[in-house]
Amino acid sequence: MKKLIGMIGMVWALLPALAQEESLSPLPANAPLYYSTRSYQVNKKNLRYLIEKKNIVVKTNTLSLPFVDDFSTNRLRSYKWLENHVTDTFYNVFGTCLAVDGVETISGKFMSDTSWSYSYDLVNKKVDSVANPVMPFTFFGPAITGCFDQPPQTFFYWEPYYTFTFDTNGVKRDSVLVPADETIYYAPVVYFAQGEPGTLWADNYAYVNNTYPVNPPSIGVATLDGLNEYGLPYNRAANSYGSADVLTSKPIDFSGYKDSNDIYLSFYYEAMGLGDFPEKTDSIIVEFKDIGNIWRTVWADTGYSSEANVPNEFVQIFIKVPDNPIQSSFYHNAFQFRFRNMASLYGNNDHWHIDYVRLDKDRQSDSIIRDISFMYDFPTILKEYTHLPADQFTGVDDLADSIVLPVRNLDPDAVNNPPATNFVKGASELYPTPTVVANDALETFNAGPYNFIGVNPASEYTIATSGFPVDSLVIKSRVFIQPNDSRPQNDTLYHSQNFNNLMAYDDGSAERAYGISGLGIKKFGYEFELRQPDTLAAFQIMFAQVEQDVSDLIFNFALWDTLELGIPSFVDSPILLIESKKPLYVDSVNGFATYVLDTPIILSGKYYFGWAQNDTRKIQIGYDLNSTLGKKHMYLYTSATWKKSTITPDGSPMIRFIFDTDFWGTNTFPLAVKDLSKNKEDESLVVYPNPTSDVVYLKGHSATSYEVSVMNLMGQELKREKILDGGMHLGALSNGVYIIVAKNVTTGKTSYHKILKTSSR
Repeated sequence: MKKLIGMIGMVWALLPALAQEESLSPLPANAPLYYSTRSYQVNKKNLRYLIEKKNIVVKTNTLSLPFVDDFSTNRLRSYKWLENHVTDTFYNVFGTCLAVDGVETISGKFMSDTSWSYSYDLVNKKVDSVANPVMPFTFFGPAITGCFDQPPQTFFYWEPYYTFTFDTNGVKRDSVLVPADETIYYAPVVYFAQGEPGTLWADNYAYVNNTYPVNPPSIGVATLDGLNEYGLPYNRAANSYGSADVLTSKPIDFSGYKDSNDIYLSFYYEAMGLGDFPEKTDSIIVEFKDIGNIWRTVWADTGYSSEANVPNEFVQIFIKVPDNPIQSSFYHNAFQFRFRNMASLYGNNDHWHIDYVRLDKDRQSDSIIRDISFMYDFPTILKEYTHLPADQFTGVDDLADSIVLPVRNLDPDAVNNPPATNFVKGASELYPTPTVVANDALETFNAGPYNFIGVNPASEYTIATSGFPVDSLVIKSRVFIQPNDSRPQNDTLYHSQNFNNLMAYDDGSAERAYGISGLGIKKFGYEFELRQPDTLAAFQIMFAQVEQDVSDLIFNFALWDTLELGIPSFVDSPILLIESKKPLYVDSVNGFATYVLDTPIILSGKYYFGWAQNDTRKIQIGYDLNSTLGKKHMYLYTSATWKKSTITPDGSPMIRFIFDTDFWGTNTFPLAVKDLSKNKEDESLVVYPNPTSDVVYLKGHSATSYEVSVMNLMGQELKREKILDGGMHLGALSNGVYIIVAKNVTTGKTSYHKILKTSSR
């Protein structure tokens, strides 16, 4: 089978070039969010907050002004909170205000007195009757609103019934319906749950993150998209569209305020960022809930005609909370506001990012936010990777020369009068030996609108490597600014660099999906380089099913030790080939599919890992836009030629190596491990002459035996011999192009050589 796969590649390489290209697509799902709530999805009850499924009443605390959230911490309701905090369950609930409060009801006809079931007693020749079971109903009173604030009452009803006339044989001859005397609008079940303390928001459909925004006002945003609270599409049907995410505040007590108090809502928002741009038909909407529990639109904006027209900047919006007695007033004891979006519902589409939400009184002239904040997370301290195995870490050469940490000052005075602001940075080794890696250093900068704090691990960190290799190493970095403002939550960054068994270029979050389209053989190679021998035990890939279902697409994983760029029809020879695989979308808790090798292999030096496929459908994998370390290591095989990737924007495909240090050694390796670090192409096999009219010779650097076969371009084997630095006669073959497949019987390595057979002179 391996020979056949190789030959298919040869055939395609010799055909005319066919158009193939790289592409980036919006993601179909949010893998980190999906896997962080996976246990809830598997074990969930059908419990939802009132505004979604209409059958949960959440008793929650009422907030007071000011309301401020910069999303530097997640203040949304936790995913399993309602499931774990259901305090009571009522069945057959009715009341005047259910529909007004948003509970979905059904209608039914019932009797206020006992109903009966009838049968005929053939022995005693008489009609028997049995009372039907009573149906208890829960009544919350006749109030127009706020019915769940009243104590419930229990009422009893029965289903309607028939009376029957029987003959002497017990056969029903006639029936009369006893009509129901009550029509009840009721909810079959209503759950009561305790709201989560310490939160500001009543739901969790938005995605709080630091990876999608571009130049946010502060670290952390809430993102609205086409995915539900579990990171999955609201509707998988292609081109489905409608109301998607909501971000709803908890109730806020406005009963003591009036219009003259100048209550304003302000927020920053940005379209797209590093995600998908919202189109003209998409929108972001702000709504206020009035005293009659009606959501009223107070502001909205639409998307853009093309990605090129998206400004990719945050804009601040101010909205006054009006007191309009002509309509229902917003000044009541359970005011709420919410953001929602109209979007495509079948994927991670149409992004809007919200930051720095503020609601407060006396804001007629209050448009200034006096806050100095970090904008992004602390990235990796490594120069070439985001994750590196402890065995591969050599010290200062692997540390980044400079890390830039952007800081934002929202105060308008920062333009002309930037305040002198202190910051402190340092680092420690947490494992295996707790020690100081970089002493805390106090420095000062002038905090203008945009600022940059530099951390230089290569020159500032002292990490002892004399005892290496070790099984694990943990370095914790920290930096904090001292602006003395009202939001200390966004003034400190930490980063733990864990050197264990993982080698990766990405940060674990995917913003797009990468794939290769076109006809013919398509291959992708991702370059990894090892400083010393190590044992590859597994690899990880974050697959992203975007444009169509490719769960049945067959492809091969491959590991190459060399790729010749720009050489048409170059025949690459994988040193590892894992055939007939399909994309795997569900595996570990971090969203990566993990493939464990049956036989671990010891590697040393530079390798290229990826896949090869014939299917015209795209295999798509996660593409991290926040880490660009992987871009220069991307290679693709299209139009019968290996070449470097030209995809934009820069990012990192989400493919990772896992090394098992239990197999690490010096001279002796377990028999169950294949050692590819030795004799790595130490012979450079030469096949000559080319062209040839008859004999073709094989020559390597050392005497060895080869098992040689000759194949035509259809993959058919025409001849097979074992050769020891000798030759093979091709004179009986017709003139044309053939493939020499030479397997080194000592190393097991196979190489392919294209040769032209000509007529003798």
